[in-house]
Amino acid sequence: MPFSVLRYHRSAVKGFVLVAYLACLSMGCSGATATSPSPLSAAFSESLSLKVQTAHFQVFGGTTPDATLRAAAARLEAEYPRILSELGVASHPTVTVRIWQDTTSYYNELTRYFGTRYNAIGYITGPTELRLLVGGNLDTSAVHEFVHAVSLDVNPRFSNNPRWLWETVALYENGEFVHPRLLEFLVNGNFPTLQQLDGDVNSDSPIYQVGYSIGEFIVSRYGRAPFLRLIETGADLRGVLGVSKVEFEAAWQSYVRQRYLS
Repeated sequence: MPFSVLRYHRSAVKGFVLVAYLACLSMGCSGATATSPSPLSAAFSESLSLKVQTAHFQVFGGTTPDATLRAAAARLEAEYPRILSELGVASHPTVTVRIWQDTTSYYNELTRYFGTRYNAIGYITGPTELRLLVGGNLDTSAVHEFVHAVSLDVNPRFSNNPRWLWETVALYENGEFVHPRLLEFLVNGNFPTLQQLDGDVNSDSPIYQVGYSIGEFIVSRYGRAPFLRLIETGADLRGVLGVSKVEFEAAWQSYVRQRYLS
């Protein structure tokens, strides 16, 4: 299965509109429900060319306004040193960022790449290429995918392995916080298990709503070194933290209740 990252869009929670991320297949993805079809002809194929070059990123676009591309590049550059530092990575190769404005062109390429259609507005083909569809918060989506790419420097076999930690790392490092009080299932005490968070990548998994709090819990309770060690080991909870999955789930639930729901 090729490397990837997919992002879903929005889901309403207690009257609030939340950006939810759907991680995809191998490398990483940005989630978001599919955007409306492009008004351009179905026969149109958006051609991308290099539009913005920065110290660490080269951004390709087609019909996307140059200002939008520059903003995404600026956000990526601004977050670059922090993300590498927090993940303990000394350097990362230059990253190609491909951004489509035309929905049909984007999904045609996504389907060609994967051999099937995924309702997502972002994915990565490897540690050095991000692919995004304009929609939602493009800058946030781009950084989310970049975190996925850098986490592969820590563990090249990390992509969706396991999915719950793969997305937790990107959501936490990108600051994609969703307050637990906005999540009715958490308020009602229906916390998902790690197995449920590892569900089908093309489903509306709650990982995009709770992943930040899981990352915050790990760093707050155990520290950043164990957080990175979990990435390195593919979430060896027993070996790194000395707890079973059930014990980890119970501790995270207690943390969320005490910090956000009490």
